[in-house]
Amino acid sequence: MDMKIHLGKLLNLDGSRVDFNDISLESLGVHLMFGEVNLDTMKDAIKFVLKANMLYNDDITIVLNTVGGDTADGFALIDVMEASRLHVRTVGMGNIMSMGMYIICAGYKGKRVMLKNASAMAHQFSGYTHGKFHEIVSTQKAFEYLKVQTITHFKRHTNMTEKQILDIMFGPTDRYLSPSECKNFGLIDHVVDELPELNLDLGPTRAASLRSRRPRQK
Repeated sequence: MDMKIHLGKLLNLDGSRVDFNDISLESLGVHLMFGEVNLDTMKDAIKFVLKANMLYNDDITIVLNTVGGDTADGFALIDVMEASRLHVRTVGMGNIMSMGMYIICAGYKGKRVMLKNASAMAHQFSGYTHGKFHEIVSTQKAFEYLKVQTITHFKRHTNMTEKQILDIMFGPTDRYLSPSECKNFGLIDHVVDELPELNLDLGPTRAASLRSRRPRQK
């Protein structure tokens, strides 16, 4: 069922037409996650997923363009995506690098896509430590746990073997992958070059929500 709606047919409760600029992407079930993976960007993405789970019954989409960032913040979003009762579609464009690779493959299987000119890159996570000997040893244990987390994550969400994960995610240099290679490794499901192929339909509950909008106060 095609749920696309012509803007001219959307009316506010007072009968006036809905203004294009009054409609946020979030109300359409789409969140843009552009920038570094950090506390602020992950907070916004997590807030979007939580709200959507409370309000809608349709798929939601996270559009990614990121060079990566903090692993703990990234895994916070991944945990919420995996717990979501709604299917979380992931769309990669621009840069999908470092922690961005973790996030895009955590989308719902069959609904993870990358645009044809996206640049994907994987590499080892990095960190530093200082302090007393026991503090350095403790931090080393945390890094070992993060390695196990990484292997478990990619085993769960891709078709890569542990050997391939170690080669790509823990190799000595940055590993650049084409969208087609990402698909072959099971990091994504589709490579697209036209917006209709993204299947960004509203879904019935969001369509109903838009049809019952109240006009914005001037």
